Amino acid sequence: MGERAAIRVLGAIEVAGPSGPLALGLRQEVLLGALAANAGNVVSTDLLIEAIWGDDIATPRSGALHTLVSRLRPQLPADSLATQGAGYVLSADPDVLDVSRFERLISKAEQVPAAHALEMLDEAIALWRGRSFGSVADRPGIQHRAVELDELHVVASERQARLMIDVGRSADAVPRLERLIDEHPFREAPVALVMEALARTGRQTEALRQFSMLRERLVEEAGLDPSANLRSVEEAVLAGRFVVAAPPSSETSETRTGFPLRLAAKQIERRPGERIAYATVGFGQSLVFMPGWISSLDAFADGTDPRAVLLEVLSREFSVTAFDRYGTGLSSASEVDFGLDASADEVRAVLGMIDGPSTLFASSAAGPAALVAAAGNPAVERIVLMCTYASGPALFTKPETKTNLVQAVEQSWGLGSRILADMIVPGIDAVTRSEFARFQRRTATAKVAAGYVQQLFEVDASPALAQIEQPCLVLHYREDPAIPYEGGRQLALGIENAEIEPLDGPFHTPPPEHVESIAASIRRFVRS
Repeated sequence: MGERAAIRVLGAIEVAGPSGPLALGLRQEVLLGALAANAGNVVSTDLLIEAIWGDDIATPRSGALHTLVSRLRPQLPADSLATQGAGYVLSADPDVLDVSRFERLISKAEQVPAAHALEMLDEAIALWRGRSFGSVADRPGIQHRAVELDELHVVASERQARLMIDVGRSADAVPRLERLIDEHPFREAPVALVMEALARTGRQTEALRQFSMLRERLVEEAGLDPSANLRSVEEAVLAGRFVVAAPPSSETSETRTGFPLRLAAKQIERRPGERIAYATVGFGQSLVFMPGWISSLDAFADGTDPRAVLLEVLSREFSVTAFDRYGTGLSSASEVDFGLDASADEVRAVLGMIDGPSTLFASSAAGPAALVAAAGNPAVERIVLMCTYASGPALFTKPETKTNLVQAVEQSWGLGSRILADMIVPGIDAVTRSEFARFQRRTATAKVAAGYVQQLFEVDASPALAQIEQPCLVLHYREDPAIPYEGGRQLALGIENAEIEPLDGPFHTPPPEHVESIAASIRRFVRS
């Protein structure tokens, strides 16, 4: 067919040639869909056979698959499908595969000024023709990717609307957001955006009606109330803060409005050439919020990091400072020192930017660095340790667990991010899990993520326990799937002035319904 052909999966699967789309049979669609869902990676014959034939054992599978591939290959762009080992790999060239082009445009839009980013998002969203992978989206080897892409399409549409508002096109954003709300009636982000867009065009009554309609849907269908984020948007509409738009001249983290108090990122130098991004929100006593293992201030701002819920609640009563670990988020870098001392230096550097003593909050993989940074440090007044530990070698006694997880992240960051999502935020729905997995991939490279995973297992801060003189609150879920409850016991037994508060449930990151009670425990501890 030549170089002008293209493969399209953002809608019904098709191969577009110079004269238009080519006809494909159902099995060819499934085959091409499974290859495109894993573009750039080898797809095993077993997976392809399962996707195409399922439990049909009467089919001579290997021979039938070879025949199907042979018939499909001539219809594809030249050299786009290769045989490799016991499987096949489809090119991820953005000029060949629409989904690769879509993701490249989305990624580039994060790095350019608002007006240019909006052009890129317009082009990316225009590639969509319907549900990704069409009628074969639920097949094995395709389903996970289809869910991920459909969610990314929604997120990109929300980002497009956000930028339209930022550049002064609020009126144009309204009909797009209303369509998005019709398609996703329980999603809060487009409601928050359309409320702002309507208010900025002088339609406050309509903006408040959008809030009321969502509240009715949530109460009737799920027995829930709108989130604090959305209530803050309602308050802004009532106060008239959105009437006059003031579009920014360039894209900065300050233009994001998913978080009630905008995160204005600043930078400090940890070591020569190593800059750490941090931001402070809220008012009151100082609390430094340490990221679990990788983080992004942008993800705290737009709510895609599930830890943002707790951060938002704490910011109502504390001046909360969050930061991105070196090599992740806005503190991006290609070479990272994964040693415990280097991680502790980050915390000390952030503490050094704050006037007066702070409460240090550390969860998950951040615990060991917090212990070393706090030991003998007058800048730390109190410590809250949530679902964390002191010694990896003492806690994680199966070396194959570390090896398998590090390899999964290094060799397939897509698979590794989904495994980690299941551990860090267990029990969530497929869409939310895919969104969290994508947040991780956007926040750190596979190399950096694998380095911090390895640190999780190997780091040992137990010598610092005896040096901790500050009061310490230990919170830990009894059935934590990521860091066993024994990690909390390590801390409570090793720190002289520590109290432990067990939490019930199979969680690592607190679910939204637990956040208020956890914040209340932290508030009681800090003010005691």
